[in-house]
Amino acid sequence: MSKVAIRQPRYAQIFADDPEMCAVATEKWREVVEHLKANDWVTAGRLSVADRYARAYAEYEKHYPQAVAEGPVKVGPNGGDLFNFLWSVVEKLNERLAKLEAKLKIDPDGEATVTTARGPKTKADDYLED
Repeated sequence: MSKVAIRQPRYAQIFADDPEMCAVATEKWREVVEHLKANDWVTAGRLSVADRYARAYAEYEKHYPQAVAEGPVKVGPNGGDLFNFLWSVVEKLNERLAKLEAKLKIDPDGEATVTTARGPKTKADDYLED
């Protein structure tokens, strides 16, 4: 791969109001960049995806505990049931993280995944390779 300058985004400015999110995003960025370096996958595009992944991961880590504590349905001001939009945000972030992990070729544990020319390896590939 060609040499690409690896510059960490300015998470201190991006998350100026929340130092915890800054720390989480910085740590996740470093983990992903190390993963990319170890596999010689560093490209400008993957670094951009790594940035989006770090930001989404920091947001997920911030909102997940509150969403789980409140649950998918909240009690409204008049005693009725209301949908918890924070729950929906966490679900959407979880889906986005999975897609970004696939682009970065990592699983949630940080290990490289096996891929084929068509994408991730499936059980059917064992039979189709013959």
